[in-house]
Amino acid sequence: MKRIVVITGFESFNADLYRKAAQLATSRCPDLDVRVFSDRSLATEPEIIENALKDAQVFFASLIFDYDQVIWLRQRVQHIPIRLVFESALELMSLTQLGKFAIGDKPKGMPKPIQFILSKFSSGKEEDKLAGYISFLKTGPKLLKFVPVQKVQDLRNWLIIYGYWNAGGSDNFAVMCWTIAQKYLDLKVGEIPEPIETPNMGLLHPDYRGYFLSPKEYLDWYRNCRDAKFRVSTNSKLPVVGILLYRKHVITKQPYIAKLIRYFEEEGLIPLPVFINGVEGHVVVRDWLTTAYETQQRQQGIIETPSLSKDATEVDAIASTIGFPLVGGPAGSMEAGRQVEVAKRILSAKNIPYLVAAPLLIQDIHSWTRQGIGGLQSVVLYALPELDGAIDTIPLGGLVGEDIYLVPERVKRLTGRLKSWIQLRQIPPSERKVAVILYGFPPGYGATGTAALLNVPRSLIKLLEALKEQGYTVGDLPEDGEELIRRVKEADENFISHRGTETRRRTPPTPLVPPLVGGDDRG
Repeated sequence: MKRIVVITGFESFNADLYRKAAQLATSRCPDLDVRVFSDRSLATEPEIIENALKDAQVFFASLIFDYDQVIWLRQRVQHIPIRLVFESALELMSLTQLGKFAIGDKPKGMPKPIQFILSKFSSGKEEDKLAGYISFLKTGPKLLKFVPVQKVQDLRNWLIIYGYWNAGGSDNFAVMCWTIAQKYLDLKVGEIPEPIETPNMGLLHPDYRGYFLSPKEYLDWYRNCRDAKFRVSTNSKLPVVGILLYRKHVITKQPYIAKLIRYFEEEGLIPLPVFINGVEGHVVVRDWLTTAYETQQRQQGIIETPSLSKDATEVDAIASTIGFPLVGGPAGSMEAGRQVEVAKRILSAKNIPYLVAAPLLIQDIHSWTRQGIGGLQSVVLYALPELDGAIDTIPLGGLVGEDIYLVPERVKRLTGRLKSWIQLRQIPPSERKVAVILYGFPPGYGATGTAALLNVPRSLIKLLEALKEQGYTVGDLPEDGEELIRRVKEADENFISHRGTETRRRTPPTPLVPPLVGGDDRG
């Protein structure tokens, strides 16, 4: 009996799908034992996983980032002859070994002929290499078939295996197991079918069978159908919001996707749901989505967007349900911050709100509501996207058992925030109201506008001057930041004194209203 142990991260909701796929794989190959676990299993049943790994011939892992889990696995899988690790922490991916193909702790990169072929599948830009690699998965194995070197053939098989995994779905998972069994475990399977393919990038709608290959194709269909289907007037100019979705969630038909689209429609927003593998987020935003601002800048010759598709569609905001960095997605998080400038350039050209709003994929709703969002989940949802310029992160739900559940109130908050951001852009800067919150703890001890090793008064002046340059009404500004802080303190004292007098006149007394300008102990 030959054993494959599979551990998937951020996919505990697909546990049942993979269990059924494993049964399908072993039904055709009785001498094959496939055991499937999620990253949550590493915390709940480590002894069972450890025993499974002891006699395994193949270790397969995807999307494993938690440092403690990575170290735990490194100590327990190095004896396994075949190790396939995709889109995970570098410390784990470095263990990848398939025949003579290995990544190693100090990877030297792919052979030069392979690098040359890979270069033909991307735009030549550094940020597009990962997206080009996904395209290479479909054609690369056919091209490499004629290269006789064994190391290259092992690389070819590695690409084939990853191609089945990336294609997603239970049938492709089973065929992936058969491929490993027949090519490397000396087990007879017979004819192995080609992957059941889905576009790497596309659009979908619950009322349409199939996928759209461009945003223009989708919107043409949507606008023709929505009168009857969605009870929305075709004459109304509703905001269009691009929604980035995980392709694998689309392939495995996760119910939350259709519900999310319906919520947007019910709130008067036109959803533009685009699915991606994860690495193409920046490609979609850069090439498929455009804005009135970008169009104006292009017409004036201020910016150039040579990669913008002729089928690009104007949107008013973007909501990503993926998290991670915009450039590279989960794979890009292995070198967090490396492509931040690229993301900033792309988002600045669009100049619209970019929000990250996703269900928690490695945390259940019970723990979230009682303990808050966990460490790794907060990195995925908050830290990495915010480096790019994402705002207003909103968790949409979490796991209930092995299912992704959307909390309606959270989704309503998302749609409400999107509409507010979009409406705010229609208000001239001179009429917008901006609150600036300064640190001021403890109150009454002269701490207003202080911060360790930072010149808050000068920073505040610079901020207000920048707002003034952009058309905001800020009044007369003193040259000295300390004078501005003095005015703030004086206004605070007058306000508190006035409220105190008002309070004493009332029976019964009422609580003191918080100051208009102040802060809290979070800075």
